[in-house]
Amino acid sequence: MSHRRLGATAAFVAAGVALIPTAAQADSSPRAAHHTTAAATKTLSAATAPKKHHFDTPAPRSARLQRAASPTAAVSAKDATGTTIHVRTTPSCTSDTGDGTQAAPYCLIQDAVDAAHPGDTVSVQNPSGVASPQTVTVTTSGISIVGVGNWAWLQPADAAKPTLTLDGVSDVTVRNLIVEGTAGRSAVRIANSTGVTFDSGYVDGARDAGPAAVDVDGASSGVTISRTYIDAGSATAGARAVSLAAGAKDVTLAANLIAASGVAASGVQGLDVTNNTIQRGCYPALTVADASTGVSVENNLFEDANLGTDNPLGGHPADCASTGDTWAADVSVSADSADAVTSDYNAFYVYGTDATSPYDWAGTGYPTLAAFQAATPQGAHDVKDNVKAAAQQPRSLSSGIIDAAPQHGSAVIGSANPDAPGKPATDFYGAGSFTSRGAVEYVNPNPTLAVAIAGGDDTSAYGGSLDTRITSASVSLTETVSWGDGKSTTTTVYGPGGYTAEHRYAKAGVFPVTVTVTDPYGNAASTKTDWVTEGRNFTAVGPARLLDTRNGTGAQKAKVPGRGTVRVQIAGRAGVPAGVTAAVLNLTVTGSSAGGVITAYPDGYARPTTSNLNFVAGQTVPNLGIVPVGENGYVDLYNQSPKPVDLIADITGYYGLDGASYFQPLAPYRATDTRYGTGTPKRQIGSGGSITVQIAGNDHGQIPSSGVTAVALNVTAVNAKGGAVLTVYPDGKAKPVASNLNVTGGRIIANAVVTPVGSDGRIRVALNTGARPLDVVVDVVGYYSASAKGAYVPLLPDRWLDTRDPAQWSGGPLGPGDYAIIPFAPDEPDFTGVVLNTTVVNTTSSGWLGVAPDPNTVDQYNSGTEVWPPTPVSSTLNWVKGQIVPNMSQASLGKHGIVDFFNRSGGKTDLVVDLFGYYQTD
Repeated sequence: MSHRRLGATAAFVAAGVALIPTAAQADSSPRAAHHTTAAATKTLSAATAPKKHHFDTPAPRSARLQRAASPTAAVSAKDATGTTIHVRTTPSCTSDTGDGTQAAPYCLIQDAVDAAHPGDTVSVQNPSGVASPQTVTVTTSGISIVGVGNWAWLQPADAAKPTLTLDGVSDVTVRNLIVEGTAGRSAVRIANSTGVTFDSGYVDGARDAGPAAVDVDGASSGVTISRTYIDAGSATAGARAVSLAAGAKDVTLAANLIAASGVAASGVQGLDVTNNTIQRGCYPALTVADASTGVSVENNLFEDANLGTDNPLGGHPADCASTGDTWAADVSVSADSADAVTSDYNAFYVYGTDATSPYDWAGTGYPTLAAFQAATPQGAHDVKDNVKAAAQQPRSLSSGIIDAAPQHGSAVIGSANPDAPGKPATDFYGAGSFTSRGAVEYVNPNPTLAVAIAGGDDTSAYGGSLDTRITSASVSLTETVSWGDGKSTTTTVYGPGGYTAEHRYAKAGVFPVTVTVTDPYGNAASTKTDWVTEGRNFTAVGPARLLDTRNGTGAQKAKVPGRGTVRVQIAGRAGVPAGVTAAVLNLTVTGSSAGGVITAYPDGYARPTTSNLNFVAGQTVPNLGIVPVGENGYVDLYNQSPKPVDLIADITGYYGLDGASYFQPLAPYRATDTRYGTGTPKRQIGSGGSITVQIAGNDHGQIPSSGVTAVALNVTAVNAKGGAVLTVYPDGKAKPVASNLNVTGGRIIANAVVTPVGSDGRIRVALNTGARPLDVVVDVVGYYSASAKGAYVPLLPDRWLDTRDPAQWSGGPLGPGDYAIIPFAPDEPDFTGVVLNTTVVNTTSSGWLGVAPDPNTVDQYNSGTEVWPPTPVSSTLNWVKGQIVPNMSQASLGKHGIVDFFNRSGGKTDLVVDLFGYYQTD
């Protein structure tokens, strides 16, 4: 006998298959390395499953959308229906030459005001961006004065007068002006007037102890000051931002930013202080005294001045102490006014360690809100705010810095009383949906936060990677993937981008996955998908007949035509649910008048070049197949013969997600051999007789003693003297109408079998009535149980080896005693087994094929240090000279992911190996 060594070189890894001769005359150096092709360099990791999992969830946005705050108030150049009189100020203008038209505007506001009539609008522009020294007195009623752009800016031209005076007018609106005061004078004075609105302005008082920046006398009524930044020039000199004299009536202060000063009301008759942000200085943010009546104080944010924000104006406790000023309470209400004042829904922010009392009420100071609320009926909804507002500078002027913008976690957000008297429709910046306390609505810094599942990859039978895409501002984010099995992955990521998370499940199944992203501002976005593991568990059924074209079971009563296909419904029959990915089918061909091949594959996919069953004319022959099932629940059986044949298909199990059993491959173990009395008495099975085979606890304890639901076998009929049918089924059950082996007299016939195991841990092998006695050999190649770990991944059937194909294999047929090796998953121990269909062709003598895991590593073969693997004692298939014989094999990959295929004959044979799937434990 001659022997050859082919491919035991460094080319082994790249090629993927090699032929090793018998040990007796093995060469010490390699010869004739085989060709390498795509087929010879495959790996299980890259094999193609019938249907990969797709991830395509959209990005639902859980973040609240808010209008962004504008740096300046939006204003219209025309608020009335009359004539628009145009003014274009300049720093050097002292007299006018224009006529107030747009082509020839005035440069002095006073001239425009004097020229105006009720219903007219004075439009003020300042293209230079530099203050214009002007002192203006308005005595015409029914007009509007509107600054256009950001810099309609007045500085006092006459130190003896307020910069802007409204005297004895009614229904006058002033909007979007910057007005500065002078020492001893108010910046804005409203006297003897009614129906005056000062809105969206900027008022900067003088740095002295003179009158307030905005002064309303006692003869005025119906005055509204809104959405205006006001400071008194100094927080320590005792001046107020707004002063309301005794007798003033029906005044509204709403949505104003008041810096380092406050509001003083003496003897007013009707006052709504609503939604203001007042960053007080040494003196109270609000003082109500001298028998004031009808006063409502709601939705305001009262804050301490602080070094970080108000340093240009002073007013923090250290400044007050240095100038001899006291550090007063935020709100001071005199005893003679207390009964006519309502205060509620206000927020109080205390800076650092400042000992700031929220209220001095009717002569009693209250150091805490709780003390105030306990002692009075006021302030039931007042809150202490622990989150400092962010600094803002409305007009980019040096004095105009105030903590105004609420930050995430602030108590002011969304907590305003919507029915507060005088509540403005918009905030300081004109933003609608105004629901917060203070003058500025909370603006979400990250309104577009969203997460989508952008893709994923099944990197193993039990899990893989999930790709997410986050839409966000450039901030630190926390992404949490809840995998649906009680475990989660939390990662800190930054800003927008794509991110990947990986996970492995402990079992196969469908798991609801939720991806949640949160930002520092309290926004959260999430999306969901179902992760369906690529691996499947096993459920034993039947055996049950799904197809028999001889009698019309499962298809029409007719042979399958030559080159024709029959569809077999799997899902929805014999207890098989929808969604299964593979079915264990025993396929039998009979009634053939010409030789051919049967190919089984998932319906809806291209027919592969692989084979499941080879037959010759007149032959009745079975073969087991673990066949991928199409998404519609069907498999296709293609008759490659030119002549019609009858086909039979019996199911014994399926792979899906509703079971609890997994596969554990074993090196072939002989459990029963009636020829020698192995595992059963030494006698043949007679007509209509049967034997039991112990499965649970067998194979020297490698098979568990309990919990085994099914077993994978290779069953061989030997010494048959005529035709016979063997049926394998769980012990304790009735014999089904199904077959596993169709035996011909004088032949050794083997077939793979997967069958449920009886409750007693046994299976039964039965011979049909009328058959002559024969011997049976049962080899165990694996078992199914909940304790096993191998989940099955079906693949599109693919040819991995064909020794007849010179493009794939250069070594020719396997010689006597030779073995071929295929490294399916070198040194990847989580791959534990493969489902193969092995076929011998061009056999020159009788023999058998042994399939077993190789004890060597790829490195050992590459270095020439491999040991000769033990020859298996169990056969996968048996043949006689000239036969083409297939058989399915569930082959163990052993420790190193390599499978050996032994030619146990005295002649040559070609070998074909088709891959249908694999088992993986991770």
